[in-house]
Amino acid sequence: MLRIVVFLFLTLVAPPLRAQDAPVFSGRIEALNKAAVSNAIASTVIGIHFEPGQRVREGDLLFTLDATDFELALATERANVLRAEATLTSARSDYERLKHLESRGSATGVQLLKAEVAQAFADAVRAETQAKLRAAELNMERTRIHAPISGVIGAPMVSVGEYVKKGRDPLAEIVQLDPIGLSYEIPYVQRLDELNLEDMRFPESLLESVELQLRISEDWVYPLPARPTNVSAEVDAETGTLTVRARVDNPNELLRPGMRITVHPRLRSP
Repeated sequence: MLRIVVFLFLTLVAPPLRAQDAPVFSGRIEALNKAAVSNAIASTVIGIHFEPGQRVREGDLLFTLDATDFELALATERANVLRAEATLTSARSDYERLKHLESRGSATGVQLLKAEVAQAFADAVRAETQAKLRAAELNMERTRIHAPISGVIGAPMVSVGEYVKKGRDPLAEIVQLDPIGLSYEIPYVQRLDELNLEDMRFPESLLESVELQLRISEDWVYPLPARPTNVSAEVDAETGTLTVRARVDNPNELLRPGMRITVHPRLRSP
């Protein structure tokens, strides 16, 4: 692993003597994070609360689904909980009464046992109805679909009035643009031939001293440097390259996934 890291460092910063020898790579801008906006329940879309290309924040309301059936189910489960609690209260009262009577010899042990079983059963029924109530509450919450991450959202893949099944294709997709990702390939074997690693003793921490200058066009250099974050473990069998990935701050969202840029590695100033 140290050998790969040393190589990566040397590939990024060496040889520094001549400008024409400095390594330059073709890079791709990629999203670091994408999120599919999905529905967890089946219902009809009654509201779409964004425009294609809009910037959204995590938690923003994106879609509203028809909640009529879920409101009825919620009301039913609330009533079931009230009924179960009343039954449990009655069962507890019967048990305490028979327990008192049994201690005075006015009730049998069998009667007390039956009352105890009835109380336990009522307690279990209440727990079951409470669980069903929570499920009904969750379904109500799921009629309002919120953004899972911040980013730019694409066009909705459904229309108002459309019935959407549970587990269908995503309703929309959000792409995080800040920060954004960068990947590029380095010719592993070729660089090994060009560099003499046998006499080099670079610690792994030197990788932290590397920064990447990004050139969007011949006359346009991206103002913020990037830092390499990791390198692929394997060499691509067809191209003989390793993939280097970096994280790029993109506060103005100038960089977009799919862009091709030129990567100029260099040693970061102390």
